[in-house]
Amino acid sequence: MHFTLMIVALFALLILGVPIAIALLISGVLGYMLAIGIGPGMNALAQTSYADVHSFVIIAIPLYILMGQIMLKGEAGRDLFDFAQRVTRRLPGGLAIAAILASAIFAAISGSSTATAATIGSISIPEMIKRGYDKRMAAGAVAVAGSLGILIPPSISLILYSLVTGASVGKLFLAGILPGLMLALLFAFYTIARTAGGPLGPAAGADRTAPATTAPDAPSLTIGMLGSLAMIVVVLGSIYAGLATPTEAAAIGVAYALLLTIAVKRTLGPRLLGLATLDSVKTSAMILMLIAGASVFGNTLSLLRVPQDVAGWLDSLQLAQWQFLIAINVLYLVLGMFMDASAAILVTMPILLPALQALNIDLIWFGVILVINMEIGAVTPPVGMNLFVVQSLSDDYTIADVLRGSLPYALMGLIGLALVIIFPQIALWLPSLTQ
Repeated sequence: MHFTLMIVALFALLILGVPIAIALLISGVLGYMLAIGIGPGMNALAQTSYADVHSFVIIAIPLYILMGQIMLKGEAGRDLFDFAQRVTRRLPGGLAIAAILASAIFAAISGSSTATAATIGSISIPEMIKRGYDKRMAAGAVAVAGSLGILIPPSISLILYSLVTGASVGKLFLAGILPGLMLALLFAFYTIARTAGGPLGPAAGADRTAPATTAPDAPSLTIGMLGSLAMIVVVLGSIYAGLATPTEAAAIGVAYALLLTIAVKRTLGPRLLGLATLDSVKTSAMILMLIAGASVFGNTLSLLRVPQDVAGWLDSLQLAQWQFLIAINVLYLVLGMFMDASAAILVTMPILLPALQALNIDLIWFGVILVINMEIGAVTPPVGMNLFVVQSLSDDYTIADVLRGSLPYALMGLIGLALVIIFPQIALWLPSLTQ
């Protein structure tokens, strides 16, 4: 009965437009009060919300966000797109593939799908349209490739997953590398298959003297390109060389980003640094509030023995692993239409964790499966954030244009998801090397 009232309260608040973090806090406190009384419930609110936010692992989140904002304001996106053009210029659909490659690299720096889509899209989409690419395909490539930001490490979503499940952050980061690269390759293969048969047909006003499927002459290799690429080595290399924890590596990444953008590239002045810091504070506060709200909600569920009851119910159904995984994937694909990855992880994992453990499902593998589902959700309506981010980049775009361009790439994402489920070693091979 208490659980039913909590869920009704949660959905009522969400329907009324209350932010997810606040809705979780209120419904969680309601459950506490119903279960143990008003006074103890208020005490539990303070203790529980503080306990999960006061964590060494959590410190990595604002640091990675700040690192990404510094690189964003310091024009790392332009450097990475220019580098990607050097690599892909001779391929059919070279500019679109350059956008996908740049998105994969920038995702490894920023850890954010929306920041990746906005940064690479603002640079690549005008160039693709100018050279005659179909505007829907251009938008779709950026919107879906931008979603790699929540899978390729350092990933804030994987850090949150680690917080809830206790899985190793370092192993989760390793597990996200090969699936992330595989998805980028699937997106690139679709682009080549789409464009290799002939010109895409110049758009109105496009440069008709240039072949639509060939990237322009390669930009010169610069210190900025090499420096931006080196960020991946600095952050991930320090973790896997045993020199730093993921949280310490985040601090190293911030220091390197400041050195690169202020002293070497000289693209980050005091005003942009102030904007990067302010944006980082806003995003970090939002995520930390979400963690606090989900912590209270999750602890209330534990108090009411909801996870244990769900695990017992699933056990009574005698589901095989594959049957459970199919059901959970459908659940997350639907949730992805309405929630971002952080909210979905923090709300659902406290309930599902006992069931995963009872079925002996590898938590590292499942973390990758969950995040790929949420990647696909980032480009599915009604709340697919990357759709709205890319649509806002050009007055010529409607949501329908971006959605139609994204669907074939989302299908590639589903194929990648199926491959990770069928062949777990795609995610687990690199983590296994550290054992």
